[in-house]
Amino acid sequence: MTLDYTQTVDFLAEKAGILPEFESENGIFTTSFETKKALLKALGYDADTPQAAEKSLKNMAEKPFMRALPPVTVCFADQKTAQIPVTVFVAENTMLTFELVAENGEKRLWRAETAELPVADAMRVGERDCEHRVLTLELPETGYHTLRVSGKNIPAAGREMTLAVAPEKCYMPEMMRRGGRPWGFPVQLYALRSENNWGIGDFSDLKSMAGVAKTFGADIVGINPVNVAFMAKPETASPYYSSSRLFLNPLYIDVTAVPEFGQCAELQKYVKSKEFQAEMQKAAQSRLVDYTAVGKLKTKAFRMLFDDFKNAAPERRAAFERFCEQGGRELHAAALYQALAEYFVAKKKGFGFKSWGAQYASPDTAASLKFAADHADDVAYYEYLFWLADEQFAAASAEMDAQGLGVGLYQDLAVGVASESAETWGAQELFATDLSIGSPPDMFNANGQEWGVAPMRPEAMRDEAYLSYRKMLRANMKRAGAVRIDHVMGLVRLFCIPRGEKGAYLRYDVNDMMGIVALESHRNKCLVVGEDLGVVPSFFREMLEKAGILSFRVFRYEQTGDGRYKPLQYYPETALVAAGTHDMPTLAGYWLGTDINAAREIGMMDGDRYEQARRMRLNDRRAMVEALASAGIWFVTPENFDAEINGDALPPRLVEALYSHLAAAPCRLMLVQLEDVLEQAEQMNMPGTNTEYPNWRYKLPVMIGELADDEKMRRVCAAVRKIRNG
Repeated sequence: MTLDYTQTVDFLAEKAGILPEFESENGIFTTSFETKKALLKALGYDADTPQAAEKSLKNMAEKPFMRALPPVTVCFADQKTAQIPVTVFVAENTMLTFELVAENGEKRLWRAETAELPVADAMRVGERDCEHRVLTLELPETGYHTLRVSGKNIPAAGREMTLAVAPEKCYMPEMMRRGGRPWGFPVQLYALRSENNWGIGDFSDLKSMAGVAKTFGADIVGINPVNVAFMAKPETASPYYSSSRLFLNPLYIDVTAVPEFGQCAELQKYVKSKEFQAEMQKAAQSRLVDYTAVGKLKTKAFRMLFDDFKNAAPERRAAFERFCEQGGRELHAAALYQALAEYFVAKKKGFGFKSWGAQYASPDTAASLKFAADHADDVAYYEYLFWLADEQFAAASAEMDAQGLGVGLYQDLAVGVASESAETWGAQELFATDLSIGSPPDMFNANGQEWGVAPMRPEAMRDEAYLSYRKMLRANMKRAGAVRIDHVMGLVRLFCIPRGEKGAYLRYDVNDMMGIVALESHRNKCLVVGEDLGVVPSFFREMLEKAGILSFRVFRYEQTGDGRYKPLQYYPETALVAAGTHDMPTLAGYWLGTDINAAREIGMMDGDRYEQARRMRLNDRRAMVEALASAGIWFVTPENFDAEINGDALPPRLVEALYSHLAAAPCRLMLVQLEDVLEQAEQMNMPGTNTEYPNWRYKLPVMIGELADDEKMRRVCAAVRKIRNG
C-alpha cells in the first residue's frame, strides 16, 4: 500500500513512540502534523519532505535486520526464559553457535540449526531476504550478561548483546520487610542553617541531620537533588536543572571539613580575615540563600585548597587519582565543561555549550581537546571539587547507618538534565537537546510547562543497552537507602516540547525501564519511590505496584470531585504519604493563602482569579476540618470556631493534627516536612516562575542545633512517632 506524506509521517511517528493524542486537565489534544515532524527531527528522523520521511521510515524498518542480535533484551527472573530474535539471511539451513557469558564469568556454549528456530518476521533489505528467527533462552541469575552468536548467513554487525535479568520487584529495606513503617524528614539541603555553614546548607549539615532524625525516632532523611549545577552561574539555583546527574554540587562542600583545611596556611589567613568574616556572616544571616555570595566565598577557598593539594599526604593524592580513574570519561567531560563554561562566561558568553561555537560542540572536538590540554590544571580543579563533594556525601550517608536509621538517606533523582549541560554535551547522540521535557496544558498554563531539561532518545537508550541510564541510576543510588524518581511517569512516557511547537508525549519501553530500575535497586540496596503526581496513565500505578515502586501520595491531592478529602482507607499501602511537596505551599502558607498573595504580587493572578482562589481556599479549610473531624481529630477550638476557620491566623494545633492523621495512613513510608512543623509560610518553589519568585532560596527559620529542643518539633514528632513506631 502506498502512503501519502501525512500517512508516512503518522506511521513514522507511531513507530518512533510519539503518541497521536493525549488527555490533560483541559481536554483531549491531537498531536499536530508539524509537532510530529519537529519531534521526529529532534529524535534523529528526518521527515521534512515526503522523500525524507519515506527514507526515514525505510531505515527504521530495516535497522533491526542489520544486526545479528538486538542490542539488549531486558527480562524479569520469573519469566524463566527469554525470546531473542536472531537475524539470518534466507538461505540453506545453517548452524549457529551461541555463547552466554554470565556476569560472574561463567560460560555456556551450544549450537542450533536455523531450521530449529521459528520465524518471527521477515524483510528484504537491499539484495538480501532476511528473517528474524526466535531463540528461546533459559534465563541465568539476575544481572547483566552477554549473549554472542557466530556462524554463516548472519549479519556481521551486532553479534553480541546485553541480556539484563531483573528481579520481579525493587529492593525493600529489612526493617520494612519486617513490617516497619518508617517516617522521616524531607530536607532542602540549601535551606539548612547551622553555626558553621557559610550561608548555604552543606554536607556536614546533612550529616548532622542523621542525629536529628535519631533523636526524634525517624528513619529517613530526604534531600533535594544535589547534583552538580553550573559553577560559573551559581544563581542558576534549581536542583532539578543540573549540569550532570553523575556528580555532586561543590557548593555543598563544607570547606572546614576538608582534611587539608587546617594545614593550608593561605586559607587559614583568609577565613580569619575581617573581609571574609563580614561577607560570610552576611551570607549566613540572610533569610535567602545568596548563591553569588556563597559561590564567591567558597570558590576562593576551593582554589586555595587545590593549590595547596600538592602538599597533601600521599594517600590523599592516591585517593583522588582513584576517584578520577573510576570517573573516567564522564568525570573528565563534566570537569572540562565547568572549566569551559567559566572561560566563556568571563568572555560574556553563555554557560551552555551551544553558545560556544561549533568548534566546541562536544568534548572530542579538536578545540575542546586543545583547551583541555592547555587548561589541564583548571580541569583537574573541578575533578578535585567533585571528589571532595563525593567524600563528604559518603560521610553523611555513613552517618545515617551509624545512627541506625532504618532507611537512611532518601535521595531525589531529577527527571532530566539541562538541555545544555555536561551530560548532554558528552552524549548528544543519546539526548534530544532540541526538546524540553515539560507538562501538558492545565488550568494554570494554557500552553503547558517547559522545564528546560532534555529527554533521552528511546532508541538511542536501547542501542547502548541503557548503559548511560544505568550509570545515572547507580550514581544516585549508591549512597542512598531510598531514591525518589522525579516524575516517574517518565518510565513510560514524557511530554516533550520542540522549539516553536506544541508538545506531545514520547513513549518509552516501560518494561525495559522498570527492569533496569529494579536491577539497580537491588544492586545498590535502595528502595524506590515514584513521584506519580500530575497526569498519570490509567494503567501505570498498577505497574508501579507490581514492580515494587512505591507511589507518592500527597494529602492535598487526595480529594474527591466535590472537594472532600478521601478517608485514609483509600490510601494504598504500597505508597509514601506526605502533606505536601517542595512545589506546593507549606501548611501555614496554604492555610493563610500566602501562595495566593504571592501569585498576585508577581502578576500571575489577576483580581478575579485572586478572589476566586481565596474563596476556594476557604472551602478547602472547611474540607480539612471535616476530614480530620471524621477521623476523630478536632483541632479547631469550639469557642473560636468561626475565627479560626475564616481568620488570618494558623490554628495552633493544625500541623500536629494533620500529621497525626496522616501517620495513621496504611502507607509504608511517611514524610514530615520541616517547613510545616516550624510553621514557615514561604514555599520553596513556585512552579511557573523563574526570577519572579525567590525559588530554591528560603532557609529554615531555625538552626539545626535548635531542632531537638524546638517545642513544635517535639510535639509533632512525638505524635507521629507514637502512631508510626507504635
